[in-house]
Amino acid sequence: MARTDLRFAAYSPNPAERHAPVTAVVAEATGEDVPTLAMMQARARGGSAGEWADRIHRALHRERSLVITAKVSGAAVGYANAAFLPEHAVDGAPAGYYLTGVTVDPDWRRRGMATLLTQRRMEWVWERGSAVWCFISARNRASLDLHRKRGFNQVTFGVSFQGIEFTGGEGWLLRAGPPRP
Repeated sequence: MARTDLRFAAYSPNPAERHAPVTAVVAEATGEDVPTLAMMQARARGGSAGEWADRIHRALHRERSLVITAKVSGAAVGYANAAFLPEHAVDGAPAGYYLTGVTVDPDWRRRGMATLLTQRRMEWVWERGSAVWCFISARNRASLDLHRKRGFNQVTFGVSFQGIEFTGGEGWLLRAGPPRP
């Protein structure tokens, strides 16, 4: 079973700590983006850029998968993934489309990048299905707040979902339906 011993960004929901918003372009990632995204991931979450590059390359080429970037003035400042995952027999996580990660370069946080990336992934999923799923460590307050604001509701909690064990021992399985007309 994989483990998520990831470092979480320092987080304060205080609106006064937000930076001025910037205009970003959100688009599907390409192979040319991988080295920059891998270095961003290593800087934000630890591990080696080479290992992250391998993971990102696999995600780019996986069927029923999406990797997107947020770019400001042509430079990648964030990226995110979504993928179809089968039902997980051990922890009971249902089959479906999952938001499987979002990373924003530390220098660009608190400017709405994660919200842009999350909204675009949700739209992509709703073009393919009726529910968006995600699982988050209960200790990752920034991610929990982001997803709640986007309409996610807690379905259950557990020590793992889709074979991923959580930092602190508890994760939340969340679900969002499409927007109502």
